[in-house]
Amino acid sequence: MIKPAQLYAEKLQEENIKAWYKPENIFWEGGTGNCQIVINEDNYNCHQFVSVDKNDNVIGYITYAVDWQAMNADRFGIISYDRGNAIFAKDVYEVVCNLFEIYHMNRVSWFAFADNPAVRGYRNFIKKHGGRECAYQRQIAKLMDGKLHDSVQFEILAEEWRR
Repeated sequence: MIKPAQLYAEKLQEENIKAWYKPENIFWEGGTGNCQIVINEDNYNCHQFVSVDKNDNVIGYITYAVDWQAMNADRFGIISYDRGNAIFAKDVYEVVCNLFEIYHMNRVSWFAFADNPAVRGYRNFIKKHGGRECAYQRQIAKLMDGKLHDSVQFEILAEEWRR
């Protein structure tokens, strides 16, 4: 279930810090270290959500920036603290649906590091729901493993969106 991150700030920070030293999370921050999540005091230009399970445990975090002039949502941050949990995947899908169906965004875009296992899911997502892979950048960031990683950018326009 999606909830405002502001209501779960302490639980979110705890899960985030636990994730810092897990090798599978090197793609989250996009650099050589991690920091606490900055919880905004408003939702004008950024929306922040947690995904919680039936016991009210934080199982993931979803954030994105909003450009209300261009009706564009981008700079997504998506991290699961409970790998493979179907509730989290459903919540990410709901957030994207809401962007088009409630907020009437014209464009939704995000990027991921090319060797992030989530890229496979993102490719399947755009194949099923519309959109395209629109950019590939080589050696864009050095991550905690000390290697340079490529990135892939995805986008969906409102006219392409299929629920």
